[in-house]
Amino acid sequence: MRLSSISPKLERILLFLVGGGSAAIVNLVLAYVGVDLLGLSSELQQNYVNLVAMEISLVYSFFVYRAFVWRIKTWDKAHVLLRQLPLYHLSAGAAVLVRTLLFPLVQLLGVHYLSNIALGILVGAAMNYVLIDNFVFKNATSKTT
Repeated sequence: MRLSSISPKLERILLFLVGGGSAAIVNLVLAYVGVDLLGLSSELQQNYVNLVAMEISLVYSFFVYRAFVWRIKTWDKAHVLLRQLPLYHLSAGAAVLVRTLLFPLVQLLGVHYLSNIALGILVGAAMNYVLIDNFVFKNATSKTT
């Protein structure tokens, strides 16, 4: 369903933010489980938990964005698994790299690990939208109706 009062581009950005918000929640919950419930609380362990939580939320977000943001109707498994998902990982890799480098730097400032992860999510979101829209789903057919 499309709201007639907003442009398709703005609608896509808003849906991206909602999808990204759900991926951020997945990321934060997984980090909380790893650090606070499983006790992986040393600085090194927190970094490992951060990386694992990022990867799981990354795959989750790919499928959310593909289905609900870019609204791609075709589900050719080979195309999705051999082209789009790898391109998505490459595109998101830049944001993941920035987040990975940012985490220990912000950690040195004494910022709580969940706030640190949230900051990385915000920085990565802007990079992700531009790269995904221009490289991963650029030529994909989508309907915003």
